[in-house]
Amino acid sequence: MIALKGIPYVSHIDMDAFFASIEQAANPTLKGKPIAVTGIGKRHSVVTSASYEAKRLGVKSGMAFFEALKLCPDLIAVGVQSKKYGYISKEIMKMMTSVSPRVMVASVDEAYIDLSFHTKLEESINRFISFKRDLKERFGITASVGISVNPIISKIASDYSKPNGFVVVKDGMEREFLNEIPVKDVPGIGKHTLIKLESMGYKMTGELLEGLEKSPMDLYTMFGNAFMGFLQSLTKNRFSRKGFFKEERPKSVGHSMTLSGDINDFDLIVRVTNFLSARVIYRLGRYKMESSGVSLFLRYADRSSKALSKRLNFTISSIKDMTEITPWLISSIWNGTAVRAIGISCWALSEKKNQRQLSLFEKERELLETVLEIERKFGEYSIFPGNILFLPDIRKLEKPSDLHYQGFCRREVSC
Repeated sequence: MIALKGIPYVSHIDMDAFFASIEQAANPTLKGKPIAVTGIGKRHSVVTSASYEAKRLGVKSGMAFFEALKLCPDLIAVGVQSKKYGYISKEIMKMMTSVSPRVMVASVDEAYIDLSFHTKLEESINRFISFKRDLKERFGITASVGISVNPIISKIASDYSKPNGFVVVKDGMEREFLNEIPVKDVPGIGKHTLIKLESMGYKMTGELLEGLEKSPMDLYTMFGNAFMGFLQSLTKNRFSRKGFFKEERPKSVGHSMTLSGDINDFDLIVRVTNFLSARVIYRLGRYKMESSGVSLFLRYADRSSKALSKRLNFTISSIKDMTEITPWLISSIWNGTAVRAIGISCWALSEKKNQRQLSLFEKERELLETVLEIERKFGEYSIFPGNILFLPDIRKLEKPSDLHYQGFCRREVSC
């Protein structure tokens, strides 16, 4: 029996203006109009997602809503609905298995798909065409797809002709494709690095790769070994498929929140931070992990910020652990002025070791275990710390999912 060899390609798929597109699909009156998905308080809200009508006028994710209004006076604010986006994201990721059984979720709106289960490139392309059609019919949104033999190039390709793009970079054509890509469009090159590269005359990625070949020491001296390794990964026409698609636990877990109104009461800050801490602990529980590192971030009303990270000589894995630490963290960095955003994360993660095995007849259970079971059955936000309902300075809060916050995980993946 002859084993058929799979194609060497990998794809990156990215939903187009995901949150905004969902809202436009759900409300026909918003179609064709500039909208921004944002928090409930316009003055301090941040744009989570902008429609392409708004993007064309310069509105970007992460921008303060009042700044976005200056660029687009007709911008329509739509309240963020995290639970809805999470549900649709999970359903879309399931749909992706129609293309290939191996899908690596990169975020709520993007994923990498292993195409080595196909023997012909045309076969995988046809699967994607069907997927994009089903996505439009079921949810009314579009996605952009990039395909190449290098996952980084696939990600660049998926962004090349948004929205609703479909770019295939055939094996051997990677350098020709990268010659047309501005350095600023390469994921992994930050703002400060970009300024230095442009000062050295590197505008296009092809020029940068040529510089890597002709004068590597200049780049090494300026940026160091890690950046050199990143550049070399762009030149590879193969990658470790087994390592790349290996399911890894997160390196850190965190939650952040932009408040609808500034708060300058220490107890209120602690209670909001404890709410975020509870979300972090719930997610650590899902991974069966504990942490020995914690970070707190505060952004003040004047947009200045302060952060603190501490490595602990013990591990934390319960809400009680976190509520004992958060007041100390806050008092260490809070300068007494009004706070507009809070974030907390746990890092230095390890497998939870102090799990206690209950006997068959023992009725006692860990609270966290009970919470996770409730959330598995009824969904995220179905249970939460009660003190979040008693925050008088956070106006018109109906339920915790109305709060404008973001959850995030960090994992390290390289080619």
